[in-house]
Amino acid sequence: MFFWFPFSFLIPIIFILFAVKIGTRIFREFFRDLDDTEGPYHWFPKRRSGSGLNLKNFKSKKPQDIEALIFRIAYKLKGRITISDIVLETGLNLKSAEETVNGMVDGIRVCMEVDERGLVVYEFPEIISRLEGS
Repeated sequence: MFFWFPFSFLIPIIFILFAVKIGTRIFREFFRDLDDTEGPYHWFPKRRSGSGLNLKNFKSKKPQDIEALIFRIAYKLKGRITISDIVLETGLNLKSAEETVNGMVDGIRVCMEVDERGLVVYEFPEIISRLEGS
C-alpha cells in the first residue's frame, strides 16, 4: 500500500494523456478535409494542396488511380499539362510522374508534344475538344 503512495497521482495523469491521444487520432480524420475559410472550424490549419487532387486522398496508389488523377489534373488545366504540373498536384517524384505519363501516351487520348522552347507538354485531345466545344 505504501509503495504506490508516491506514484498514485501519476495514474490519472497517464489515463488522461492516453485518452487525449486516442481522441485526437479519431477526430483528426473527421476534420482533415475542412477548409480554413469556411464554417465554424476556420481555426484549423489550411491544407497545402488547395486543389484536393493529391494522392493522400486515395486509399491506394494503384496505377489506375494515379492515371485517373492525372486525367483530373489535365481537365483542371484545360487539357495541357507538364511533368511539373503532375509533380505539384500529386506529390509524386519526377521519375515516377514521368514514367506514369509516358506510359499513358498512346497518340489518341494522350499525346506528347514538344513546343518551340523545348518544353514537353502532354495534351489530352478528348479533354481539349470537350472544353472547346462548351
